[in-house]
Parts: sequence; structure tokens; C-alpha cells
Amino acid sequence: MRSTVTSGWTLLSRAVSHSVSRRYSLLPEKKITLEKFEFPSATHTIAGVTRDLDNYLDNQDAKIILNGHMNRKPKKISKLGFAELRDGSGDGQVVQLMMSPETTDEKYLELLKTSKPEDSVAVIGYAREKQTKGNDFESKEKQWELVVEKYQVLNPSTLEASRLDYLKHTNPEDIPPHLRYLQLRTPFYQKTLRTRSKVAQLVRNTLIDDHEFVEIETPLLFKSTPEGAREFLVPTRTPERFYALPQSPQQYKQILMSSGFTKYFQIARCFRDEDLRADRQPEFTQIDLEMSFINNKDQICRVVEDIVNRIWNEIGGLKMYTLNDNGEMEQVSKNDKLRFSQLSYIDALTNYGIDKPDLRYQLKFHDLSKHFEPMNHSAEFPIVEACILRGAFDPTIKKPKIPKALSDHDSYTRRAAVVIPITNDYEAKNWFKGLLKKEWFKFKLQTSHNETELLKELDLKPGDIIALATRAEFPYENPTPLGRFRQLAIQNYPTKWLTPIRRRAGGDKHEISTDYDPSKVFIGTWVVDFPLFSPVEINDLTEEFPQYSATALESTHHPFTMAKTEDYDYLESNPKKVHGEHYDLVINGVEVGGGSRRIHDFNLQQYVFENILGITNYDALFGHLLKALSMGCPPHAGLALGFDRLCAMLVGSSSIRDVIAFPKNQKGVDPVIGSPSDVPDSSLSLYYIKKDKENN
Repeated sequence: MRSTVTSGWTLLSRAVSHSVSRRYSLLPEKKITLEKFEFPSATHTIAGVTRDLDNYLDNQDAKIILNGHMNRKPKKISKLGFAELRDGSGDGQVVQLMMSPETTDEKYLELLKTSKPEDSVAVIGYAREKQTKGNDFESKEKQWELVVEKYQVLNPSTLEASRLDYLKHTNPEDIPPHLRYLQLRTPFYQKTLRTRSKVAQLVRNTLIDDHEFVEIETPLLFKSTPEGAREFLVPTRTPERFYALPQSPQQYKQILMSSGFTKYFQIARCFRDEDLRADRQPEFTQIDLEMSFINNKDQICRVVEDIVNRIWNEIGGLKMYTLNDNGEMEQVSKNDKLRFSQLSYIDALTNYGIDKPDLRYQLKFHDLSKHFEPMNHSAEFPIVEACILRGAFDPTIKKPKIPKALSDHDSYTRRAAVVIPITNDYEAKNWFKGLLKKEWFKFKLQTSHNETELLKELDLKPGDIIALATRAEFPYENPTPLGRFRQLAIQNYPTKWLTPIRRRAGGDKHEISTDYDPSKVFIGTWVVDFPLFSPVEINDLTEEFPQYSATALESTHHPFTMAKTEDYDYLESNPKKVHGEHYDLVINGVEVGGGSRRIHDFNLQQYVFENILGITNYDALFGHLLKALSMGCPPHAGLALGFDRLCAMLVGSSSIRDVIAFPKNQKGVDPVIGSPSDVPDSSLSLYYIKKDKENN
């Protein structure tokens, strides 16, 4: 009894204390509040009426009820009231609301005066043909307006929403991120999330109905294992025990292959605690799939190509292209064979300087090692290569503007390419001679240099730009300095050096053209034959040249990837020579997916962990997987597609934030909710965690 009384006095004391410091909110007026919950539900959408307009025009008996938001501030002209309504159909369509004393009660006209943009409303009325300037109905589609008979505000918006109305109609991307819900009401963001929903449905239908996959969810509370990026850890109320959120369902899906499921997929949530940029989020979504009894990567790649092509064709209304043997783009054909071209890792790095090249552009590199030798690190980085931007500028202009980004060191991860504009005929033939004496040129002539051969190969002309850089013979830098230069050139000259498209022109005839908008063209390729292992980088990015460990190796993809069978013996003698059964799908210079054939042999997987990667505690980290492999696990392979990236590309956005409802910002913060947030010490103590008071 005593404890109850004490508890009561404590609560009363707190209440009195709070009443002094803060003002309690009052219960809203009953009548006004409850009216917001009693309203007529929509019988139509704006789009639905527009599609079947002839059945509704000037038919006062065909009552139309619409629910939605006020799209702009209402206007009153003479005795008439006008407003715009945007409903929830998501296609961006609006309809004009018209109120007049003949059709609308005066109280609704008065209510309209106080209405603001983004008020939530319900309206009842009938459709009437909208009068447009010139009354030219023959040359354009009929437009309609809703003659309002009843009007109800279900929830008024705030002054802040009204102040943002102009921004909403001009630059919705600039709406403050903490008001994401206002941003999501605008047509672009409605389209992106609805497109995302359609893509998810199509993926499920394709995999389940056409390829007999089974959708299986795997746990989000996983264990901590080394897979590359930092993990998000989840504490438990058991001392020294933590969950980790999965970076991918990789191990679970391999275990499922040992569980009798031959075709698995899920649209999976994944988590990585890494530095953020436009194409990264700490939590993201991937289309994850795995197939067992697979003896060739093509079996996986065919399924993935079917998904990607259907997404682009059926939802995007777009064509997918591939690169043919003549270096031309052509539309992918419908057959059972792989449709996208294949490019080896070494060819990608030597020709384009990156393992995800944008093949819409023809820019390729020239190996000039016969003519030039690097002044620095010539033993580790002996290759001198060049990229030529032909016709990049008008040489008749006295001071042509060359994009600063091409030569700016801040545009590069380590060392920048040496960029040289060719302004006249003399420079076209003698561009390198005066530069050999300059300290910044960093190259010297080889004894094998032949000037005639060099000039013939490069064929430089006024208006060209030539860039030179070094790389290793087998490059682990990705991109290489010249590969980064190529990316910068494409960004600054998006309509130049386009790969020609080969199109049918009737019958057996074809036409070849570079007259197209590259933003509306998509070309896919498979990058294959990656090194299975890469040397560990041991210096930081402040140094011009990377340094690699002579002994320590890491998995280029992940530790479960199978070696090319022809390289098997190198696993023991020289692991750096081993190529992996790893394949990446690249579209327009974006890696949209990657996968591999897996190691399903228990002993081989153990050997890779212990002898090559130096993982001595492999049983504690991966014992569950090794045990599953040892119990008759069949050969299997899989792949994951970046769902967010696919959707972003489909809607024409460079940022996956545009296709995620509530993305984190570059600090990893959700500006709407305010997460991550502080947690009281009393809660942390349950998980055996203490705050670092000294660093707070």
C-alpha cells in the first residue's frame, strides 16, 4: 500500500513540475475534428474520367467524387472560384475545380477562400468541358473541369507547405529533405516509386511463372563475418553476443541450395556501413537469386537477361542494345542464347581503364609504351597509354575552353592524367618534344621510339585533346588514371564519340547512325574472367601510386567464388594467376549486378579460407556453411542485381535516392525521422554498452 501511495505522489509531483515548464495541448473541438473523419470516398480518379470523358461530359446525373490535394492556391474571379485538384492516381494529372453561385453553395465558396496548397479535400460534382483560349477543340484533346457541388477540407495544410508551393512546381528536388512526404506528392517522385513497384511485380512474375523460382525470405539478424564492407552490429541482452545485419543473403542462399531448393530468389534488404555517395545507401535492395545443378554461367546469365530486358521493354518502353563484332550497337534479339556481349576483365582495363565501361562511347586507349617510359615507378607501372578526344574543341578560337575537370587532381583518386590540347598543325606533329623537358610531363622517350610510327598511329589534328597516364601491366587500380579521364570526358562531352547504332531499314538493309540521344540508349555487356584474388592495398589514397602487399591476398568478389577450372593448379603455385568464375552485368557504365559459380566442395572451400586468404578461424565464421557443403550440396551459381540502381536508371535518375521512399543523406541520417538517435544509458545497460563520455 505504501509503495502505491509513494508512486502516486511521484506521478503527481512530475505532473505539477511539467505543468510549470510546458503547456499541455487541449482536446480539439469535437464537431470540427470528427467531420474530418466523415467524408465521401472517391468514386473516380481524374485519369479514369479523362479516359472515358464522353460518358461524363455535361451529365449532371453522373456524379463524380474525387479525393486528393489542392495543387495550387485557389483563385476567385468575380463570383467564380477556381482551384486545381491532384488525386492519388500518381500520374501527375490535375483537374480544375469550378465553383459558381448557380451550382455551389455559398459556404463552399467561402471555404475555398481559406483553402491552401496541399490541403487534403473531398469534392463532389459533375464534368463539364473546359473552355480554353480560342475554343479550338478540333486540334487538341478535349479538356474538362469539375463543376463543384460539395467541397470538404479533410485536413488543412500549414503555411510552410504554402511557402514551398512554387518550389514544388519548379524544382521539387530542392524541397527540404525533412519534408520528404511533400516531395513525394509531386509527379516525378510519384512516378519513380510506382515504377519501382511495377518492376518488383514483374521480377516476381518472371522468376516464378516463367522460370519456376521459389521466393524465400532469409533472416535479417545474421552473424558477423568478413565480407568486405563494415557491418551494422545489433547488440543482444546476452553478454558479448551480437547480431550483424546482412550485407547480402550470400551464405543463406548457398545453404538453401543444400536444402533441396534448386531455384531461389528474393527481393532482399541488405546493409553496409560504408561511405555514402549518389549510388549508395546504408540499406539497399537487391534482386537475389541462386540456382543449383549449374555447370555453366550462361544458365544464370540467360535468366538475368530475361529479367533485365523485360524491365526495360515492358515497363520502360525502351530497347536494350548489345555490342556486335563490328563494334556497333544493335538491338538485342529474342532467342535462347545470351544476347549481351562479353568482355574480359583485362580487355576492359586495357581498352577502357575500368571494369564497368560505358560502351555507348567509342573511346579506346593507345598503348604508347614502345615510345614513352614513365619517370616514376617504371618497374611497377611501366605501361604508358593515351586516350584521344578527337574534335573536342574549335581550334580557331584563340583561347578554347577545355574542361578543368579533365586535368584537375581533385577529379582523380590518385594521380591525374597529363592532358594536352592540340591547337594547331605544328602541335599535332610536335606535341611531345617541348614537353619532354618539363617536370610535370613525367615521361621520357624509349630507345625503341619511332616518331613516324607514333604520328601515324595517333593521327592528331587541331582541336583534339590527348591524355597520357601510366598503369600496371596487369592493373588492379580500378579505374586507372586514364579510365577516370575517360569517365570525365564522357561527363563533359555527353554527345561526342558515340558508338554507332545499327538499325534495320527495311528488308535485309541496315542503316548505321550516331544521331541519337545517349540518355535514351542502354547497352549491356557481361564483364568476365576477373582475377579470383587481388593483392591487399597497403598505402592510403594520398600517395600517387598504390602499393600492394607481396603476400596478403583478398577475394576480388567474395571468398565463395569458384576458380576457372583451367587455372586450378595455380591455386597452390600462384593464386594471383587464377581467374574466377565471376561475372558482372554492366549497363551504360554502371555495374547493375554481379555473381559467380560457387565453390560447393567442402575441402576446396576450406583450402581457400585457410591457405590463400589466411582466415584461420574459418570454422567459427563459416562452419555452418562448410557443414552444409559437406552434406551433398549440389554445384550452384547465383547473382544479385542492384534493384535500386535498376529502378534509378529506368526513370532517368543518377541517384538511387530518387527511387527510395525515405533515403538516408550522406551522413547516414534519415532527415524525416531523425534516425539514428540517442539512447538513454538505462536502455544501453541492458545490452552491456556504455557511452564513451570522453569523446562526446
